[in-house]
Amino acid sequence: MYLSDQSPRRHRPGALCTATIFAAATLLSIAFAGCGRNSGEKTDGIKSPGATPPAANATGDSGSAPSKLRVALVMSGPRSDNGWNSSAAKALEAIKTELAVPEEDVKSVDNQKDATSQAKSLEDFAAKKFNLVFGHGTEYEAAALKIESNFPNTMFVISSGSKVGKNTMPIIFRLEDGAYLEGMLAAGLSKTGKIGCVGATKEAPLERIFAAFERGAKVINPKIEVIPPTYTGDWDDANKAKQQALALLNQGADVIMQDVDSAAKGVFTAVQEFNKSHMGAAWALGTNGDQNAVAPDVVVASAPIYTDKAFVAIAKQAKAGTLKANDTPFGMKDGVIDFIVNPALKSKISVQLLSDIESTRKSIIDGSIDVLKEKQ
Repeated sequence: MYLSDQSPRRHRPGALCTATIFAAATLLSIAFAGCGRNSGEKTDGIKSPGATPPAANATGDSGSAPSKLRVALVMSGPRSDNGWNSSAAKALEAIKTELAVPEEDVKSVDNQKDATSQAKSLEDFAAKKFNLVFGHGTEYEAAALKIESNFPNTMFVISSGSKVGKNTMPIIFRLEDGAYLEGMLAAGLSKTGKIGCVGATKEAPLERIFAAFERGAKVINPKIEVIPPTYTGDWDDANKAKQQALALLNQGADVIMQDVDSAAKGVFTAVQEFNKSHMGAAWALGTNGDQNAVAPDVVVASAPIYTDKAFVAIAKQAKAGTLKANDTPFGMKDGVIDFIVNPALKSKISVQLLSDIESTRKSIIDGSIDVLKEKQ
């Protein structure tokens, strides 16, 4: 274990592993790998540093530059989640600002909870001649692939998707890069030798994120016990997330990673209440966005997704007419995924552990470590 001289009091039970945040995402949130979810069109905004990640895809026709860029975003959850959806709404605003897209050509809807409303939102925007439509979550992929042929001049971009169509493409957020570092931190901070994760739905992106979290943890402590991830089945219900987190804490986990979008606050509340009632020092980790300030007394670090960098890079290609459907991932080396220690709790982490994490972070960026592999 890596314990600083100022480590919090020993406590017991009670993770990744959910979701961004606020940052991204910061993303998230997160990141995933994450997933997302008022009807009514609206955009919120933020200025983004704008990066130039990997090539993405373009409009859906011959590749000539579109006469006019119109961008839409569909989210399954609230844009106020400080994570997955919040980061996407801000990314849309970044596109509007950086590419000087008129207000009337940048639209979004959130809280599209069911498959019918999600599919209809994608179709409605395409029918209104939006040539770049983001579906923020894997849940939009099947619908986009089904309708893409009807809208050849619209590129459907699916966050955390996995399939490339004619004019449908995924954005693969390698939130695993940040999760791996969070695993290292969790193992180094844990006094009980047990850590865990809380996710919303059991799906491939979250499973990969939690697996990377475990691999990172075992680099620091090969004997660390990573309690199997627990899932709430809901991205928005904070009480469900709280109960799952409490269950992990009562099993002995003292660091919890989560990827549950707006329900993340439930995990943080569980850790706060546990610490008060047990005179302990359990910790939580943020994802998808920089969630350090959401619960600064317990969120020791976050793995945000800078969704704006990916969205802007793709939108630039769409505007230039060079976007082609592809599945190039966006990770830490592209500046889309990050790892941020909470300054208010940095003193709880040993200098050696911080050094090891930073060294690994640099190795992920330069490509000498691939966190998707079992052994480094």
